[in-house]
Amino acid sequence: MNFLRAAFESSGSPSWVMRVIRSQGLDRLHGFELELVLGGDLGDRRAQATQHVLAQGRADLIDTDWLSIARSKDTDAPLTAVFPYGKIMGALVVAAASGIDSLNDLRGRRVGVIRASDKNWLVARAACRKRHGFDPRDVVRLAEALSKTELLRRLEAGEVEVATLPWHLAPRVTASGKFRQLCDVLDLLPELGAPSIPTTFFAARPEFAETHPRLIAGFIAAYRDAVALMRADEQVWREAAAQPGDDAAVLAALRAAWLRRICDEWPDDARETKKLDDFFERLSRDSLVPEHA
Repeated sequence: MNFLRAAFESSGSPSWVMRVIRSQGLDRLHGFELELVLGGDLGDRRAQATQHVLAQGRADLIDTDWLSIARSKDTDAPLTAVFPYGKIMGALVVAAASGIDSLNDLRGRRVGVIRASDKNWLVARAACRKRHGFDPRDVVRLAEALSKTELLRRLEAGEVEVATLPWHLAPRVTASGKFRQLCDVLDLLPELGAPSIPTTFFAARPEFAETHPRLIAGFIAAYRDAVALMRADEQVWREAAAQPGDDAAVLAALRAAWLRRICDEWPDDARETKKLDDFFERLSRDSLVPEHA
């Protein structure tokens, strides 16, 4: 039996699907054994935590966004996408009493991000330039937390007034009524001309993907089976995704957001992937929307 070591943040949504693969025996059904390497979410300004795990040789597979894959090409730890995970974009969450009702209200505010190069912050900045003619980077007090756990702590402690949170944290954070969602970053993409295709992928080192095609194919088959099961059977999804304290409303919001984002196919048209390359390249250079657009 071949082993596949897959590293994910223990609090991240990909771990939900991995738990279903394991609990339903879908890995063995497709000829491999999935070994989960679940860890924390503290990265650095260059990369997320699991990228370092992969680079250190402690895992064979991770999930990361297309922008990180593109950036890795010029490093000593390049990545290659092996299969889509989903349209994974986060949310801007604000204190309920902050008076922040739109991106136009960000001037002078304390904004928390995981890292300044995070795609959610880059998209929010571009949308603000397009809608309101200014770049929030120039007018906010920005704080990099380097982990979503630390970012959430700063939001709850009042150290930041706005936080660019991962999508699956927003329903749980806003359930208390102390916070509310300013916007779903996924909703900002169409007005910026982004192609409607996955933004986050499972990725491996190029040499691993090239030398283990059957193992990668087995993982893809198991992943697709797990996603199909989680779509069809809400109880299976709940057992994988629910945390203590989640009420029915939180779980309903989480499931709706998950169903909207999850993917199990490559884009039909290869040209769409090229458009994604172009979109993120221009986004990272701040040229997607010129200043004072």
